[in-house]
Amino acid sequence: MKSVGIDTCVLLRLLVGEPVNQAEKAKVFIENAFNAGVRICVCDLAVAEAYHALIHYYEVPKIKAVQALKEFLESPMIQGTGHALAVLEEYRGTGAGFVDRLIRMHLLDDASEVMTFDRSFSRLENVSMI
Repeated sequence: MKSVGIDTCVLLRLLVGEPVNQAEKAKVFIENAFNAGVRICVCDLAVAEAYHALIHYYEVPKIKAVQALKEFLESPMIQGTGHALAVLEEYRGTGAGFVDRLIRMHLLDDASEVMTFDRSFSRLENVSMI
């Protein structure tokens, strides 16, 4: 199966619908690719960047940004390539942030523990203060 990755710009156009011409092109591209059997991939870095753009640039409340990204990654047309969906499913917008949680998941693929100076982050399982 052929796979095509999309970057943060495409992801944001699909989520916010602006600019309209690019949002429409992105939507048509995704639908055509899906109908042709092409897998659309989104990496965790693009999801993290989109999360920050949504809350800081578009001023979307954290919980709404989380929900929008979660719904996007749950689409049968989209394949997340990392841990973003699992992190979004457990994140409630409080405590350690989304990106910290994503970092934790990636590190725990190869390490047994994560060290930090961040108290909120250290409250997560397998994360400790230095």
